[in-house]
Amino acid sequence: MIGTAREIALEMFRCSDLDGEKYVFASWNRNDIRSMCVDWDLNNEDLDEVMRRLSSCLESGADIGQIHAIVETMLDERRAKRTVTVPAASLEMVMKLAGSELKRIADSAGQGGGASEVTLKEKIKIMQSLCAALEA
Repeated sequence: MIGTAREIALEMFRCSDLDGEKYVFASWNRNDIRSMCVDWDLNNEDLDEVMRRLSSCLESGADIGQIHAIVETMLDERRAKRTVTVPAASLEMVMKLAGSELKRIADSAGQGGGASEVTLKEKIKIMQSLCAALEA
């Protein structure tokens, strides 16, 4: 359950079987999650989403590992949806460097032959598709 300390306490008092039973409670607020996940630099919306997902996990128990897993999943989802813009001049420079590396690999493959030829063909196809995108 996500709520203020008062809301959670009132919800617990509504349960009639609390008198003899002992409980262990763990609570995390936004600052706790932010400090546990400092490497991810979460914004307020991210923290709300972590708390929402954590609340749904709490029915089966949760720990710091689950919080980290939720954050990693969220960030992976964000990365999958992101769009990146690269200036054409920068991409062209990368393509030139990659081209010289492919030439070096081709020379090595020519001297030694073998399995590197298949890999080289795959990389050349990728380079050609990137060149086509640059020229478009």
